[in-house]
Amino acid sequence: MGLYKRGSVWWMRFTHNGEQLRRSTETDNRTLAKRIFDKIKGEIAEGKWFERLPGKDYTFKDLMVKYMADHSAVNKAASSHKRDKSLSAHLNKVFGDNYITDINPPMVSDYKTQRRKEGASPRTIQYELTLMSHAFNLAIFDWGWIEVNPLNKVTKETVNNSIERWLTQKEEKLLLKASPKWLVE
Repeated sequence: MGLYKRGSVWWMRFTHNGEQLRRSTETDNRTLAKRIFDKIKGEIAEGKWFERLPGKDYTFKDLMVKYMADHSAVNKAASSHKRDKSLSAHLNKVFGDNYITDINPPMVSDYKTQRRKEGASPRTIQYELTLMSHAFNLAIFDWGWIEVNPLNKVTKETVNNSIERWLTQKEEKLLLKASPKWLVE
């Protein structure tokens, strides 16, 4: 632990949860920097220090509003944006009032189970989770709201896209009529 100067600004170096951290005191006054550093050391000793991310202040609904305005409406086709609105409506019913830092893999897994009971297809659930995951990734990499995407630890739905279809009698007659004679005989 200690104070050191980078340029004209004082920085502090300390260990928290086994990790070496460096933070600016954002001051060039050594006395003020020492007070800031002592305060942080005290909070660490009392177990009260934690790094606060902006995500603590944002609900899932806030995340989806920003996603829809800044990403979906701008970067996607009108039909995809319309689909995103529908998908986000389902997600907001369950996650809307939760702070994004409080959403965890068990909550998402429970959501999947609930949607299956409601009769949603695996593909629909997968679309919803993909939208949710993408919004969380933007919150991490572009907006700096959070550090971890809870959907990275949730298994994906198994989607069976096979469709069994039989020809109608009319289609069969047309096919046989259009086929070469050697195939029909």
